[in-house]
Amino acid sequence: MTDEMTGVRILVADDQTDVARTLCGPLRKAGAQLRFAPDGQAALTETASRPFDLIIVDMKMPPEEWGGLWLLRQLSLGGWNIPTLVLSGEGSKQQVIEALRLGSTDWIDKDAAGEELLGRCARILRDRLEQALKLASTHLPSPLATRFARYARTIDPEKQVLEGLHTLEAVLRFAAALGLSNPTPASLRGVNPVRLVQPSMGTWFTLCNDLAKTPDSCSAFIEILSWVMPERADRQQVQDLIELRNGIAHGRVTATLTHRDSLDLLLRSFAHRAASSWRSSLAVPTSMTYDGSTYPHSVLTFTGIGKPIPGTVRTERPQVTGEVMLFSGQSAPLNLFPWFVAQEAEHSGVLRIFQFDGLQRTKGNLDSNSLLQYSKVDDGEDMKAADHPGTTWQALAPWFL
Repeated sequence: MTDEMTGVRILVADDQTDVARTLCGPLRKAGAQLRFAPDGQAALTETASRPFDLIIVDMKMPPEEWGGLWLLRQLSLGGWNIPTLVLSGEGSKQQVIEALRLGSTDWIDKDAAGEELLGRCARILRDRLEQALKLASTHLPSPLATRFARYARTIDPEKQVLEGLHTLEAVLRFAAALGLSNPTPASLRGVNPVRLVQPSMGTWFTLCNDLAKTPDSCSAFIEILSWVMPERADRQQVQDLIELRNGIAHGRVTATLTHRDSLDLLLRSFAHRAASSWRSSLAVPTSMTYDGSTYPHSVLTFTGIGKPIPGTVRTERPQVTGEVMLFSGQSAPLNLFPWFVAQEAEHSGVLRIFQFDGLQRTKGNLDSNSLLQYSKVDDGEDMKAADHPGTTWQALAPWFL
């Protein structure tokens, strides 16, 4: 059980901070990383600013009389699905029932928390990690969901490592694409432009680290990076896995069961955090109207491993139809062109999206006419992306001035 809690990130919302620290002592001794919030509003702010694997909620705290219920309600309305464990001290059964109705995963009597809290938390996290890959394949945007679904289907231990490394690379590539979509490019120092001709897993990793240092980074980019590397020290594990990937590719290294287990935990932890906190949508507007105050867009949303899902999104400003967008209730829509492009399949007419995957290098050096190349993000029919206006090296150039 101690190993299960190592590195687990837990937020404790309780106005009696000293009591909470005492109750949570066994969690800290087991290796969990704890943060404390004195009320529901502070807990909500913490949740929005950093990743957590579990939230422990005291029922009776500010705001209002039953601030725990207030917090659970706000988490639900905000789209979070982070598992929560309610501490019931003075509350009646009615409050506990209401907490469970609002989505709380479990509850425990505060008087019994000293003996039972560690075991209950471990069980909740064990169950969530067990479900994490399935949740990722249904809740995350298609470029990530497809990879996690493939990884979940892989049984052979050796192939699990290879597919897991591909999945981790997909996470880094998706994050980098969001970071590069920042409307105000900043100069990147860590990546030589030539590396983008055929970007490797290490290239995406370096890009992510560079982009994390740029001002006003896209919030979705920062979130994804925090789910895979919550702390600076966690970057070393990803770097080690990149070296493992390179060693396997060159025949220098054979993956072990330890490699497999370490990679699996990393991917499941990311999948759990992402499925719990991803509140944006990857979508392509197909038409737009104006109702006098907002612009309703008919969109096709790319979530999970199935076909795109039709829906409607309202924005304060008009958006370009036919281009891949990131819509979020927390920030303005983000245009992902040219890092993602959309195209209808030739035979079925189903809209597919493609992601940036390097440059089509010709003889000589890179120039403004060097075309960007793409790879499809799902398991649909095999097809190549057609030429797309503006998808040339010129789109990348501002990041390397």
